[in-house]
Amino acid sequence: MNAGTARRDSIRCCHARVGGARGAISIMAAIWLVVAVAALGAIDVGNAFFAHRALQRSADMAALAGVQKVAGSCAAAQSSALQNAAANGFAADSNGPPVVACGRWSPGATSLATNTEPPNAVQVQVTHNVPYFFLDGGRPLTASAIAEATNLDQFWLGTGVAQLDTQQSALLNALLGGLLDTSVDLGVIDYQNLAGAQLSIQNLMAALSVASRQGLLNTTVSYQSFVLAMAQALQTNGDTADATLLQQLAVAIPGGQDVTIGDGGTGAPGLLALELANPNSAASAVIDPLDALLVAAEISRSSPPGSTQPAPLIDLNLSTTLPGITGTGATLQIVQPPVIAAGEVGGPTPTVARSAAVVLNLQLAPPAFQTLSLDIPAVGGVSVAALDTPIDLALTSAQATATLTGIDCEPTKSASSATIEVEPSVASICLGADPSCGSPINIASVTLNTALGSTPLATVALGSASPPSGVGPLSLAPGAAQSLTFLADGSNATQSVDSNAVGSDLSTLTTSLIGALPSALNVTALDGAVNVSDLTGPLLPALDPVLEAALSPVFSTLDAVLVPVLGTLGAQIGNATVHNIALTCGTARLVN
Repeated sequence: MNAGTARRDSIRCCHARVGGARGAISIMAAIWLVVAVAALGAIDVGNAFFAHRALQRSADMAALAGVQKVAGSCAAAQSSALQNAAANGFAADSNGPPVVACGRWSPGATSLATNTEPPNAVQVQVTHNVPYFFLDGGRPLTASAIAEATNLDQFWLGTGVAQLDTQQSALLNALLGGLLDTSVDLGVIDYQNLAGAQLSIQNLMAALSVASRQGLLNTTVSYQSFVLAMAQALQTNGDTADATLLQQLAVAIPGGQDVTIGDGGTGAPGLLALELANPNSAASAVIDPLDALLVAAEISRSSPPGSTQPAPLIDLNLSTTLPGITGTGATLQIVQPPVIAAGEVGGPTPTVARSAAVVLNLQLAPPAFQTLSLDIPAVGGVSVAALDTPIDLALTSAQATATLTGIDCEPTKSASSATIEVEPSVASICLGADPSCGSPINIASVTLNTALGSTPLATVALGSASPPSGVGPLSLAPGAAQSLTFLADGSNATQSVDSNAVGSDLSTLTTSLIGALPSALNVTALDGAVNVSDLTGPLLPALDPVLEAALSPVFSTLDAVLVPVLGTLGAQIGNATVHNIALTCGTARLVN
């Protein structure tokens, strides 16, 4: 190889190395260009991601704000959602403002049912253009949120104890003591404090060691265990005083039935009818611990579900609290216990409370009156003396119902309300010589007085000797259903609906009994000693006002004292009284 050839080879090799370096630089430049484009694209993607998160947050907050107004009207919900979106920085662009729709949400649904009433949910959809950093234009992003609000009302058919006086408190002690088969000695303030407390369902679930609404409703415990669980739930909330009162009442009831928390209707009665489309909303419900205690006690002393046996007789010691009642003559039967209702409007099952159906038997002291002296033509001078025969009074009430039909949640409690449709029950009363009112009551003897001495002539009875019967039964047929409106601030928490237009309580029935006395009086002659028709005309008009004067005070006591206290047990006599425990508005949550 000569020098020229070597030089040419050296130059070609150098050119090759330079060309290779240039190619490598081009490849590296292309790679870095791809990396740069990817990085810039990632910035745009990241910006879109965070923009969508912000957009979703706006939709979520707007939906939660709107749904809290949906019970009032859809227009109010839409306005609230739009105001919230603006307050959280959402500015409408060419895509327009948020789209707000009202409708009904059901568990398991994938979309909002906008044509179903009443609405319980709000859907908010927002769309916004997000510009690119390194390209022209941008891309529209959309976010959607659905929020549901559960508006709960809790109520039962009972009078409550707000107006309880000392005499009624003593009577309630006797009734509750009879239910619990023990001695109860609570004062008016104790009852009112218990009634004023609010028991959280969530705390009760924890005390009963259940984790879900269905678990709570399926729970069956003894009366004693249930009341101790209520005491624990109150203590969790810091209410030690009321928890102590409940602990005093947590006794073992001999032979008592277990208490199922969830109500299964009249065939399987339970303590609580909890009707919620969203089971998780149960945690926000509250009940009145005194109402719950009374219902649990009544369930415990009723017949087992499916039993054909009559409810057990509960002996009540009322002679010391009710004048005119004999020492051992008071018994109560719980034919159907009452049920507390908690729920919403428009769910799959109506929210319905039921009153108790009871049979109360009272033995009244014999009607005492001074001996009457009458001069009866065709007979002569007679004396009419009271007989020492007690009178059995039987009082029966069927179940009234109360159905939640509307909830209106407004910005203030005083403007928020629940509407409940109430249907009173049948009530009846009768008098007789036995609890079945199947025999007449001999109330007076008639004696002929002559110079030769006294000769028994006849007896006067309330009722009929043939066929044997007492007085009655006299009944109140249920009136038409009526609607009551309860304010959330509790200012009208207890309201009543009458069974008829005449009276609002047992006074209607007892007045009817007094009115029936003249036609119910019957005279029976002894061994043909006298012609009955000769006695009847002059005797009965004279005896009727005397009997009325003797019985009216006893009946007045029943009207004024017994009926209100029976109402605290959920037994409605002649009317239907609803105690609205609490209205909880706008428990909102995101569902989609």
